[in-house]
Amino acid sequence: MPNLAIATALRSNCGANSRSNRGAHCGVKLLYVGSRVPLDRQLVEAADIPFKSIFAGKLRRYFSWRHFVDPFLVLIGFFQSFIILIRFWPHVVFAKGGFVSLPVALAAFVLHRPIILHESDSMMGLSNRIVARLAKKVCVAFPDVISQAEKVVFTGNPIRLSIRKGEARKGYQLTGFHPHKPVLLVWGGSQGAQEINEMVERDFPRLKSTFQVVHVTGSGKPTAIQDESYISFEYLGPELKHIYAITDVVVGRSGANSLYELALMQKPNILIPLKSAAHNHQQLNAEYFERMGASIVLRDQPLSDILLALWHSPDKQARMKEALASVAKPDAAIHIAELILNI
Repeated sequence: MPNLAIATALRSNCGANSRSNRGAHCGVKLLYVGSRVPLDRQLVEAADIPFKSIFAGKLRRYFSWRHFVDPFLVLIGFFQSFIILIRFWPHVVFAKGGFVSLPVALAAFVLHRPIILHESDSMMGLSNRIVARLAKKVCVAFPDVISQAEKVVFTGNPIRLSIRKGEARKGYQLTGFHPHKPVLLVWGGSQGAQEINEMVERDFPRLKSTFQVVHVTGSGKPTAIQDESYISFEYLGPELKHIYAITDVVVGRSGANSLYELALMQKPNILIPLKSAAHNHQQLNAEYFERMGASIVLRDQPLSDILLALWHSPDKQARMKEALASVAKPDAAIHIAELILNI
C-alpha cells in the first residue's frame, strides 16, 4: 500500500519515536480516509493509523448502469469528507489518486486545505485530472504524465522498502522448493488473471524442466497443476518479501506498484499488460519500462519461448538489472514526505 510507505517516511522524517496519541508521531498526526472495503481498514489500522471510510463513486468513460448511482455516492462522500476534514483540520491533504480521493480533495479545496496529488500510472485518470487542477503539487511516477510543469514533480512510485528484507530460508520454507533450481514468480495483479493462469497451465510442461514456479492465481482461480515444481497462492501479503528473496525471474501485470517493486528488487521480468480500454495505463506503464530496457512486454509470442530465451541469455538479464536499477526510485516516499512537510 503506497500510502503506508509515505506514512512511514513522514514518521521517520520527524526524527523521533515518541507518540503523543494514536496516529501522531513526534508532531505528525495522520488520518487515513479511504474506501469502505474492509481490507483497506485492516491494513491501515494495523499500521497504527486512524481510519475513516467514505462512500465514493467511480467516474467511468464507458457506459454502465452505475452512472446513475455514482454521482450520488460522490456527493455523499463529499459531505462525509467535509465533516471529517473540519473535525481533523489537516495542514495538508495527500491524495493518492483514484475515485476515493476525489470527494476528499473537493472538500479540501472548498475548505482551503492545500492538496498534494500523486499519480501512479503513465496515464492520468479522470478523477486525477480534476484533482490535479486543485492541487499545489502533482507527484508523478512516470515522466511527462501531464503538461503543467510548474506543479509537477517526478518522484517515482512510493513502495515498501521492507520488500527488500525477505529471507531466502523462509522463502524456501513457504514453497518447499530447493535452492539448486531457479524460481519463477507469476502473478496477475491483486485479483489474479485468468488469462495468465491459462498461459501457465498451457506452458508449464515446458517450463518445469527449467523453473520452479510460484504462481499467485487470485481468489477463487485455482489451476489444475499438481507438481513438485509448482506451488500456488491466492494472494501473497507479508510473505511476498520472502518469495522475492528466492525469485530469479518474474512474469506479471504492469501496475505501477508492481513495476517499481521489480525495479527496486532488480528482477528480470516479462510483462503482460491488462488488455482493456479502461486500463490502457498498464500498457503505457509496460512500454515505458520496455523503452528503458527494464522489461520485456509479451505480445503475440508464446510465454515459454520468451521466458526461456531470457533465462538462457545472462547478458540480457544483466543489462535488464542495470536498467531496473536506473529506473528504481527507492527514495520516492521520502521525497513525497518532504513535499508534504514543506507545505
